[in-house]
Amino acid sequence: MIKSLYVKNFALVEEISIRFAPGLNIITGETGAGKTIIVTALAQLCGERSSADFVRKGASKAIIEAEIEFNNQPELLNKLKQSDIDLFDGNTLIIRKEITARGTSRTFINDTPVSLSTLSEISLFLIDIHGQHQHQRLLHPENHIIYLDAFGKLDRQVEQFKNLLNQFKAKIKERDELKEQQLKSTQLQDMYRFQIEELTKAELYPEELDDLKAEFKKLNNVEIIHQLAASIADLLYDGEVNAAGLIVESENKLEKLISFDEQFADFQDSLNNARIAVEELGRFLLEYVADLEFDPQRLEQIQERIHHLEFLLKKYQKVSVQDLIDYLDEIKNYTADIDAFAERIEQLEEQIAHLKKQLEEHGKQLSELRKAIARKFEKQISELLQKLGMPNARFRIRVGLNQKKEGAFLFDGFTVAANDRGFDQVTFEFNSNAGEDFKPLHKVASGGEISRIMLSLKSLLADIDEVPSMIFDEIDSGISGKVAQIVGLRMSQLSKTHQVLCVTHLPQIAAFATQHFKVTKNIEDNRTSVDIKPLDSKERIHEIASLLGGQKIAQQTIENARHLIEEAEDLKIN
Repeated sequence: MIKSLYVKNFALVEEISIRFAPGLNIITGETGAGKTIIVTALAQLCGERSSADFVRKGASKAIIEAEIEFNNQPELLNKLKQSDIDLFDGNTLIIRKEITARGTSRTFINDTPVSLSTLSEISLFLIDIHGQHQHQRLLHPENHIIYLDAFGKLDRQVEQFKNLLNQFKAKIKERDELKEQQLKSTQLQDMYRFQIEELTKAELYPEELDDLKAEFKKLNNVEIIHQLAASIADLLYDGEVNAAGLIVESENKLEKLISFDEQFADFQDSLNNARIAVEELGRFLLEYVADLEFDPQRLEQIQERIHHLEFLLKKYQKVSVQDLIDYLDEIKNYTADIDAFAERIEQLEEQIAHLKKQLEEHGKQLSELRKAIARKFEKQISELLQKLGMPNARFRIRVGLNQKKEGAFLFDGFTVAANDRGFDQVTFEFNSNAGEDFKPLHKVASGGEISRIMLSLKSLLADIDEVPSMIFDEIDSGISGKVAQIVGLRMSQLSKTHQVLCVTHLPQIAAFATQHFKVTKNIEDNRTSVDIKPLDSKERIHEIASLLGGQKIAQQTIENARHLIEEAEDLKIN
């Protein structure tokens, strides 16, 4: 429940601090006094978007902070853990929002910064705010299925259907994309097959072009190579005077020199190695020259092969033969994929058909559950409406099919479309007068009737709802007198299981308060400010009398107010 609320520099509020009680907290005040500012401030802590207009004139920022005691709901605890929000001081959360004069805002839960979306998700477990805008929600038939599912606790079944539908849509998308790829690929298939044939026939290997260019260079310069090799062979080994012979002569003389001076012995091995190297190179050159011959036919073959490879490189816009080989592997894989398209599409069609069957079965089960739940729901709503001063009121829920000619699913012989909640269209129908026909709720209900229907819905859903605090802002619109007293009693009963905050202008409802607050608007130094304070028993009687009788309060009005409170207490007991 909401234990306390602190508001500073928010709208017309300079600074207020409120401690709420368990049970029914009533907030009253004159028209225009700023009662709804309190609800607006709490709505900010539930994830509503901020505006610079919320910051009091002259202030740099507005501050809203609430201390909220929560129930140990596993989903809430898990969400807090996922958001890295530390828990301290038992089951208590401190939610704080700061709004700057520039319109930016920061939000914290237990001193941990959180986003607005995270705040919204967490606040759903803590506070349920109902104001005039929710009357509008009730008047939109697309929201009726949400109320029915909440009453029937169908969240798990709805989530299962939604997951199946998401899988179905994903498979449809994948199949359609594959079909599109298949069409494009088929158009390119002939070209790719020609390229595969051309590149495969070329018998490519990575180093071929470099090797061919080296061989072409050698064959194209045979005469020069022959002359140079023969000349080197003569100089080193085969000429009348050659390096090998000179080294042999040097070895002989070095041997004699060593006999006179041992220090030259260190050079004997070096000279011997030099002779061996010169002789090896000389013999190799002689053999090389002997085997060297000009082959014009081979030269022409090499030239043609080089030209062909360079043509392929230019044609396919590649830098190397390895790039050509990689491209060949790529298009081979692509054409293999083309051949596999039909098989993959067929597999997807089977999966789609299976998911479609599951959805049709699950959707039918959901529809049957809703029809059974609807009978129970409409009976309880009708009973509550009769208790709320509408003796002839009848509430009916029509569960029909979302029939569409282009729908993807079959249901009892009808073609239907699906949304995240199944195949059903749920419509609330209402009849407030005996003998009249049922008509859609949004076409026949008055403002006062809508208020009571919404209170009935909230009362029923509250019995299965773990949200600890419920806030009603001007839900009493369009009602008065005895009906208002019945509404007040119902709120009092609701406050036994939930903390209830109610902004009202009706004394019959205010009389049921566990804790009564009064909002006042003050003007000081040409500045307007809003204040709120809890009322003691005497002040409370005076405030209810004010609601009953206006500005001038007669003693009889005071007595009427006291009697109204006593009557409310008796009704609570009985």
